[in-house]
Amino acid sequence: MNQVIVADLYGASIADVDGTKYASLYVGQAVVDEKEEKAKGIVMMELPCDPEVYDTLRAPKYPIQVELQTRLKKAAGGRMGQHCTAVTLRGGQSQASSKVQAPAAN
Repeated sequence: MNQVIVADLYGASIADVDGTKYASLYVGQAVVDEKEEKAKGIVMMELPCDPEVYDTLRAPKYPIQVELQTRLKKAAGGRMGQHCTAVTLRGGQSQASSKVQAPAAN
């Protein structure tokens, strides 16, 4: 199942652990209803992504509004979690220079 999420991208990180790369995006959105969400300001989320997504991020500044292409991926403990496979910058940015499409999973 693929989903598109519109959110503000605040940054990204990548780590190399024993030759395996792990990348994450840090996205957030403004709290709409403080009582319902039990939060104030901006709610932040770390979203795992393909290393290729990290490598091709070329945002002129952060935060920036993006469209995130995500899919469900098996996570620890038998759970499912969202995993980002592509990012498109919004606000007049060229899709050709800012969209990353990861190779299809086997």
